[in-house]
Amino acid sequence: MLSESDRKLLEILSKKHLVTKGELKFKEHDGVDLNLNRLIELGLVEKVESLGTAFVITQKGIRAIGER
Repeated sequence: MLSESDRKLLEILSKKHLVTKGELKFKEHDGVDLNLNRLIELGLVEKVESLGTAFVITQKGIRAIGER
């Protein structure tokens, strides 16, 4: 079961596809690192390292958004 903040992060990722951690931070929630690690463990998000660190939503993550 995904928390509200997990869903919010997945929705942001589904719209932008590739985002940095800074783009994922939002005012009312400061535990972005914890949520990202949880989503990565669940296989819903992947960490991509190239010219910096970014995050992408996986197909499994897209399906999880649609299962509301």
